[in-house]
Amino acid sequence: MCDKEFKELVKIAVEKLKDESVLKLLQADASYQKDSKDEGYAEDAFNQLDLTEEQREVCQRLIDCREKQDFEYGTHAYIAGLMDAFHIMAVLFPEKWDTERIRKALSYKSR
Repeated sequence: MCDKEFKELVKIAVEKLKDESVLKLLQADASYQKDSKDEGYAEDAFNQLDLTEEQREVCQRLIDCREKQDFEYGTHAYIAGLMDAFHIMAVLFPEKWDTERIRKALSYKSR
């Protein structure tokens, strides 16, 4: 398996883990729940606007781009958190953790 395929598999696995663990945290976070509800109200208001089809498409494209970017940011932030955790473990238990190997496995260097 090439590095690119391995990185994609790691990313898929991380996204699955992230979805499960982050969801639990968000469900218990009152501030996030309020923000989520506010977003729902804002979306309802957006849908009620009397926009032309072109205006609606431009707005939807912006929303779609931001959502995709936010999703990718979340995935990379989660991976960075894992890398930080591995680094902390390597500092605490240097004989058991090879952080350079882990960093290489999780990195997203272009080839």
